[in-house]
Amino acid sequence: MIGLSVIIVNYNVRQFVLQTLHSIYQSQLDGLSIEVVVVDNNSSDGSVEAIRDHFPQTTIIANKNNPGFSKGNNQGIGISKGEFVLLLNPDTVLEEYTLAMSVARMKAESDIGALGVKMIDGTGTFLPESKRSFPTPWNSLMKLLGLSSMFPSSKILGGYNLTYLNENKTHDIDVLCGAFMLMRRSALDNSGLLDESFFMYGEDIDLSYRIKQSGYRILYYPETQIIHYKGESTKKSSVNYVKVFYNAMIIYVKKHYSGRTASFFVLMLSMAIYFIAGISLVRRLWDRLKYPIVDAGLILANLHGAKWLWGRYYYNDVEYYEGTPMYANLVVYTLIWVLCLAIYGHYSKVSNAKSLLRGVSIGTILILVIYALLPLAYRSSRAVLLIGAAATLIICWITTLLWNRSIRRKWTLSRNPKLNVLIAASELSTAYIKEMILKSSGNLQLIGNVSINEKLQSEKTVGSIDNLVQIAQEYEVDEIVFSSKDMNYHDIMSFMNALGDRYQYKIGGDQYIGVIGSNSKNHSGEYYSADLQYRLDQPYSKRQKRVFDIWSSLLILLLSPLILILNRFRWKSISHTWQVFIGKMTWVSYIPSKGTYENMPNITSAVISLDSNIKLPLTNEQQRNTNQDYARYYEVWDDQVLLLRNLNRLHIRY
Repeated sequence: MIGLSVIIVNYNVRQFVLQTLHSIYQSQLDGLSIEVVVVDNNSSDGSVEAIRDHFPQTTIIANKNNPGFSKGNNQGIGISKGEFVLLLNPDTVLEEYTLAMSVARMKAESDIGALGVKMIDGTGTFLPESKRSFPTPWNSLMKLLGLSSMFPSSKILGGYNLTYLNENKTHDIDVLCGAFMLMRRSALDNSGLLDESFFMYGEDIDLSYRIKQSGYRILYYPETQIIHYKGESTKKSSVNYVKVFYNAMIIYVKKHYSGRTASFFVLMLSMAIYFIAGISLVRRLWDRLKYPIVDAGLILANLHGAKWLWGRYYYNDVEYYEGTPMYANLVVYTLIWVLCLAIYGHYSKVSNAKSLLRGVSIGTILILVIYALLPLAYRSSRAVLLIGAAATLIICWITTLLWNRSIRRKWTLSRNPKLNVLIAASELSTAYIKEMILKSSGNLQLIGNVSINEKLQSEKTVGSIDNLVQIAQEYEVDEIVFSSKDMNYHDIMSFMNALGDRYQYKIGGDQYIGVIGSNSKNHSGEYYSADLQYRLDQPYSKRQKRVFDIWSSLLILLLSPLILILNRFRWKSISHTWQVFIGKMTWVSYIPSKGTYENMPNITSAVISLDSNIKLPLTNEQQRNTNQDYARYYEVWDDQVLLLRNLNRLHIRY
């Protein structure tokens, strides 16, 4: 009989599940026989193909839809044959002896029905969800109010995550985290499988409850540890997470509580959903809009000042603009400038003079066009407009400097905005890790590598791994990349524990895995890979492209008589513009050619092709390179230039 069955439910985290499997198959099993079952919930990122290519010994269930975490695990358990069953998340990394030690501990005490280990996040920080108690109205309220994290040593207030228990000592607990849930099959037979009414979250609490109800103990076992990149959840501040998590808690309460206790608990959780979701929404909106709001306030105040000064010194009448639509015009000017600044990337984390100048310039041109189309009675002073444009440029330049300083303080960067990266690897591994890093990000500065073997140091190394703490401090390192080809996972995690969360960490495996890490338990991880990284894949760039499509098509619709003249009264030009406005088309897309779209960001059908103004035919290689460069280095400015060049060809569809 197989000793251990490892069940992994995967959904669109290809690079992470590959690293998880790598850590499993690198395990020192001490005679323990294992099988690994991956249940893929209809991933679209090539996960199934990658697992089959690199880990053919893995059993794969490829679902054609996403039935949820609980059902996926039940599918895997259903075909598994192990005496012990491990439910494991696809964004985890195991130490070499985690599996053998955990199973050995359960074999030593037959009354242990389930076991969990110590978990750390991608910064080496202990994850409190490694050990939990059953949610009661009181400890859930303490968690919701944040009092459990404020007073972790209190048994009364810190009951939810049992924070008063030593994280480095073994304890009997109530609830395991579904990220690592090792169970005796006989305990599963008695308690039943995961409840499939839980789509995600809460199913681990419910199963833990039923295991204990069946008479088994649940053990927290910190003698070995794992990395769980995403921690307790992904994007915990999102409204969707709040809704899904607390609705799962309501299902649990209705199932295991009754009477007034259940009614009170459900009422409290329902109120928490709306309260926390509201706070979350306000916080997310403020985080996104605080800089545009500050700029808009300063720009509007400046425009009012310019209006007063122009009336006072040019017309000798401070009330010259009273009774005119000037106030409404100033608000519209402000909104247009801020919107254009946003479109051209001024409010991204790394703003520059180019994005600022483009945003203000295009905004000013757009305002002047609208100004010229307005009836005379609704026009305001062009002088105030131009003074406002110049002042907007200065205001936003100053706020950008202040904003960039705050970013540098937040991320503890030096004057050089690039992250200082240190590689802990052999020279051979350093070469391919360096290649992946440089291909993936231009915001990194490589300090060098520390030698894994002190005897093999060369002029290219900056020291030995034994002196990693001192080297990281001396070179003001921001990120450390460990090579899993040269170091075992146990040593990597030990260094993460020793160095603490002042640094960011990533682990580099073979070429097919890439370099993976996560700087927060609340956000999905990130990775560097040898594959090209496309800026157009980023949500921010997608939003930029869509916003540009909307406002430019709206402007063209307003100028439709002129556009019809330019396009020789071909109504297709207006039809295409409307299709762009409603999102069924976009202005600019790739050169249409077979074989150039593989692994590139998808773009809907377009009016304009990248080669629309190129007279000479391009070879297949030139077409591929042009398409890749567009996606890799995308700027909304490219779309604008191509649109302006093709205003007389909007009736043509590529």
